[in-house]
Amino acid sequence: MKLVWDGEVDSGSREAELVADLQSREPPAGISISLRESHAFLEITTRSWWALATWSVSAVMLWFGLTNNWYLLVLAPFMMGAAVMQSLGRISILVQEEQVRIFEGVAGIGRRREMALRTIQSVEYAAKHGRGGSTAWIVLHGAARDVKFGRHFNDEQIRFVIAFLLDAIRALAE
Repeated sequence: MKLVWDGEVDSGSREAELVADLQSREPPAGISISLRESHAFLEITTRSWWALATWSVSAVMLWFGLTNNWYLLVLAPFMMGAAVMQSLGRISILVQEEQVRIFEGVAGIGRRREMALRTIQSVEYAAKHGRGGSTAWIVLHGAARDVKFGRHFNDEQIRFVIAFLLDAIRALAE
């Protein structure tokens, strides 16, 4: 199992630093953690002040869609979905019985993915850099498929979740 950080394979130093940080401090703001003998559970809220801007853009898209351009009316539900996720969303990560289960959504509506911890070949911090800033997320590369999640996390939350997953994978190997 290896750690890939922004396109480069880690030599081990960053991984050791992440796991040491995980064990030495409290979780970052927005993350709640529950550790039991049978499972470990993380829940991260996706609330953001950007929701105000997203709701505003959604309203403008609906108004212009109804009055001038039907194309905006077709795209408005996607913008509204992003606004709902930024207002009420959560991402849950459950590690139980050698499986990692990830849920992204609001209440019970959303996307669920599952992967066996033993099949994870690498954990990647992926980032897309652009003129307006960058967006980062986590990718679990498995034998059969990849699981991408965490675009709503801030950098501190991404580091914590990666450290949490690395620790869970290491504990399984022991």
